[in-house]
Amino acid sequence: MVLAKEDNLVYGFRLSSVGSGKITLPDTVHEPSGIDLAMKLHYLRGVYFFSSETAAAAGLSTVVLKESIFQWLVAHWRVLGRFRRSESSGRPYIKCNDCGARFIEAQSDKTLEEWLAMDWSLHKLLVSNQIIGPELFFSPPVLFQLTRLKCGGVSIGLSWSHVMGDAIAASEYFFNGLSRTMSGKEPSSIPYSETPKPNIQNLKQPSPLALKKVDSVGDHWITPNYHKMETFSFIITPTQLNSLEVKLLCQDTNPAEEIPTFELICGVIWQCVAKVRQGSSEPKLVTICRKGTKRAAAVWGNNQIISTVEAVDVANMDPKSLAAMLANLDVSYEQTHIGEVVESDNGASDYIVYGANLTFVNWEDADFYGFEPRGHKPVCVSYTIQGVGDAGAVLVLPRPNGEGRLVNIILPEKEVLGLKAELRKNDLILEIN
Repeated sequence: MVLAKEDNLVYGFRLSSVGSGKITLPDTVHEPSGIDLAMKLHYLRGVYFFSSETAAAAGLSTVVLKESIFQWLVAHWRVLGRFRRSESSGRPYIKCNDCGARFIEAQSDKTLEEWLAMDWSLHKLLVSNQIIGPELFFSPPVLFQLTRLKCGGVSIGLSWSHVMGDAIAASEYFFNGLSRTMSGKEPSSIPYSETPKPNIQNLKQPSPLALKKVDSVGDHWITPNYHKMETFSFIITPTQLNSLEVKLLCQDTNPAEEIPTFELICGVIWQCVAKVRQGSSEPKLVTICRKGTKRAAAVWGNNQIISTVEAVDVANMDPKSLAAMLANLDVSYEQTHIGEVVESDNGASDYIVYGANLTFVNWEDADFYGFEPRGHKPVCVSYTIQGVGDAGAVLVLPRPNGEGRLVNIILPEKEVLGLKAELRKNDLILEIN
């Protein structure tokens, strides 16, 4: 692992905006749904790496990118607006006024190989970490960052306000669609989710376990943490995955009892976190977020499935049993109830989902490598979440060509060393970036 100081790793920033090739009608607004507003303190940060040969072949220049974005945003004019609040209710909405997406250009004296060998938490320098507020009318929901690397390669960072949609909306519908426009195809739009009326009967039920109300943040939309949060990443190779399956499932002979990879990984990490937090802070209740159904995915917004599961004495449980609990959830999905709770006060209150409990996010099936400008795939893609609550989150991502998994973990800084030690004991990691 190569360590590096943040100073001067990325420099020469140039800031501009890029709009749409079509003017939006006056007084057009977009009303985020209740589940969208529940996610407004969270942000998705994606970084795509391209080698020098691929960058040249794909035409990843400022001019080409801006021209393509200009065309692509004709179909996605909502992301060009700025948030406002209703004067009567305080509910946030987007005024679709064509203010544009922010475009950042930067440089780095490190090569692609050096970036991938560094502590992966430094990838935050390759994507904008801007949040919404404190002046809503100046804050773009979407930002791009093009960073030119010393070797001739490039990285493209996508900063996405989660209130606009989940990781599938950001990567598959938005960013991957941009690459199709770069290949000469006409931009196509996907309908946005509509705001349902709250179900009064459901509102009489206990609050959804995956949702946590936080102190008001006003117009400065960032999760109020009590602990300093730290992100670390590691790659699980196909060999390690096979060893994990053999270790946990070696006594199984019934194919019906097979446990998927995501759940196996998270079962081990759940127990490791419990050992670090043994006592009153042991994570007995966890949240699981996964890709929505095909029907839900046909609509743009926050359509991921959100569930919770609870166990006791997690630190002393068999990781296989924890994994089986995650794989065989027998609970109702919470996203609909979450949306109704947020709608009940007209979206004026502030909530978090990621980090309300220890949260496991399944991005295995997300098509992060579907961004193929002119048919050329990125070498590596990493996504993380900014604004995770103090209970932390574990993100499981695909690797190129199915070569294992990338795991990004966000936890309070004081817990990171202990968790790394526990993960090594379980042979889940060989090296942490």
